[in-house]
Amino acid sequence: MLISKPVAEAIRAGTVTQAFRRWDAPRVKVGGLQLTPAGLVRFDAVSQVRDPSRLTERDAKRAGVKDLATLQRFLVPTTRKPSARGGRGGEKVYRVTLSWAGEDPRIALRDSLPDGEALADLGARLARLDARPTGPWTREILEWIRDNPRVVSKELAAQRGVELLPMKVDIRKLKALGLTISHEVGYELSPRGAAYLDWLASRGH
Repeated sequence: MLISKPVAEAIRAGTVTQAFRRWDAPRVKVGGLQLTPAGLVRFDAVSQVRDPSRLTERDAKRAGVKDLATLQRFLVPTTRKPSARGGRGGEKVYRVTLSWAGEDPRIALRDSLPDGEALADLGARLARLDARPTGPWTREILEWIRDNPRVVSKELAAQRGVELLPMKVDIRKLKALGLTISHEVGYELSPRGAAYLDWLASRGH
């Protein structure tokens, strides 16, 4: 379920507590969590809206939508192919009740300094990421980010001779392990990422 940064921040602040989606069937599970730009969001309830014409201005406000007319336009069915993102792509309207569930767990992870066992586990995980036809890449990117913090990602892609979007997907994999920090421009190595590179160097790699 696509949740924009402004909506995610409003969920965190408690001013947005629900969302509406046009789906053929629910695409989220009650109790499930989703990582957003403002942290974790929990899906507290999912129910079908039998008559969308009976939605109110309060419903629109609680969904972070400007007004009821805008919400109704968003929910108008179209002949478009259903979209995995939700929105207009289904036959039924669903109300999803939302709440903020906590900070992005990667924030605490990236500040933690791994011990020997955790470092070995990181090494094994990154080795699996490196095991692809194009060859190892994780250490190269980590070292470049260490030496070039907050440099635009296009420059990294140009230096490595790779496409930008697939490379950014790779960096997100490193971020999921707590090794990098994303900024508005470029990236920075996290304390955890720095500890991992120091560990590699100490082993003569």
